[in-house]
Parts: sequence; C-alpha cells; structure tokens
Amino acid sequence: MEIGEFFMNKSSFFSLTTLWYAAFAAALSFVVPIIFIELDITDIQRMGIILFGINVLYALASGLLVGFKSQPLVYLIFFPLLFLIGVHFFFASFAYYFAAIYAIFAFLACGMVRR
Repeated sequence: MEIGEFFMNKSSFFSLTTLWYAAFAAALSFVVPIIFIELDITDIQRMGIILFGINVLYALASGLLVGFKSQPLVYLIFFPLLFLIGVHFFFASFAYYFAAIYAIFAFLACGMVRR
C-alpha cells in the first residue's frame, strides 16, 4: 500500500464523502448516547447496546464500505477519534479502550474486502 492511499490530498479530504463519514461518526459518538440518556435507559443497558451493538456494527459497516469502494483508510479513523471525545461525556473511563477495538474491527473488515 502506498502512503498516498492512507493520506489524501487537501481537495479530496474536504469532500462530501469525508463530511458523510464524519457526520455518521459524530452522530454515533454524541447523538445516540444522548438519545439513550433521554430515554432513561439504565447505564448497563446503554453500555451494552451502544458499546457492544450499535458501535461495533457501525465499525464493521464503515470498514466494509471503505474496502468495497477502495476509499482512503483515513475515513476509518473518524469514528474512533470522535468516540474518544464522546466517552469523556457519556461513559465510564474503561470505555476508552473500545476506540481501539472499533478501529481494529474497521480495519479488519476493510482488509477482508479490499481489492
């Protein structure tokens, strides 16, 4: 893999595709936990559903999408980074480790389908 495949030039970085990946990552990192808090779901249920369900599925789906479309791998970094910020507000400190798990899942899913 060339270094250019991981990093991209400025014009393609500020594209609509980049905005979509960032928007979905922000929604899953901030909006979904807020919705679960407002629904008054217990902390255990919230952590189980969000950390082990929704976020894992999104990491796998984004990895598969980036792999199928042969898009730059930097798109897979958005969600773990925004999740690290969201953990500070919505989850206990042990949840920081999930960012690495989500990144690993996304890169593995991408690698499975990459051409």
